[in-house]
Amino acid sequence: MRRSGDLFRWGLTCLLLAPVAVVAWFASGGLDDAVGFLWLALALVIAGGVLNALAIVRGVKGAVSGELIAELDGMAAPGTSDRPDSAGGANAGETESARPRIILVDGTVVGEPATGPAPQPGLEARGRRRMVGLSAAAALLGLIALGAWSMAVEQPLAIAKGQLSLDEVYAVWSTASRLTFQVGLTIWIVLALAIVLGVAILALLPSVAGDRILTPRRMLALACIAGSVIVVAAWGPYFSVGVSLPDELPFPASGVQSPASLAFGLIGVALSAAAIVLSVPRWGARSR
Repeated sequence: MRRSGDLFRWGLTCLLLAPVAVVAWFASGGLDDAVGFLWLALALVIAGGVLNALAIVRGVKGAVSGELIAELDGMAAPGTSDRPDSAGGANAGETESARPRIILVDGTVVGEPATGPAPQPGLEARGRRRMVGLSAAAALLGLIALGAWSMAVEQPLAIAKGQLSLDEVYAVWSTASRLTFQVGLTIWIVLALAIVLGVAILALLPSVAGDRILTPRRMLALACIAGSVIVVAAWGPYFSVGVSLPDELPFPASGVQSPASLAFGLIGVALSAAAIVLSVPRWGARSR
């Protein structure tokens, strides 16, 4: 039955990645060269549907054979034995294994004295979490720098089409529009830095609860979510410069996308996809 759950998780992962692929096409400017993202989204929808159908079929078979009820009750499936040395038939092993198990949150199994609380994460796990979290925070700072550079420098120059320098672009830009963009950009930078600070604080959290909840993989997934939020929040100042600046230039111009802005947007899409892949499917074997 766990295989059925794994199939469902991977099917759900594919279905969640499909709209991310569509967003990647939109972030690429909706050009014909990026139509591959739309084909990828279609393939992910088909793969997700197939995996979910396989999960349903396997789940129905498990329910008919009794594996589902046995697993929900914490008992072995009928006809199975947990003791390899049981001789003379399955009844002895079946009687021995068909006992309800109560598993506490600390890993203790009630009725089985040989089991005890699960081992607490040690300093090594905390060190890995700190390394992953602080490295991710440093990478997010680089992402913020890339976004600020693309919106304040690369995007105005791309709209000017090389006919004006950066100083000339800001000189012809009206004061009201320029201040609106600069205020929006400043607010975005402050909020993005606050998000990075939150990631760093969680990475340095010295508690057993933090070690158990924020495993290194979850810490990385959280950092990916933070990075995608930072990129999405930048759409405000990005559209501000794209809408207001072309009308202020002394020659016909329109909103275009600079290479730095394209890279910034696609990085945000990739971070969203990474967060889904790290969070939704099950990567390790789960013991009961």
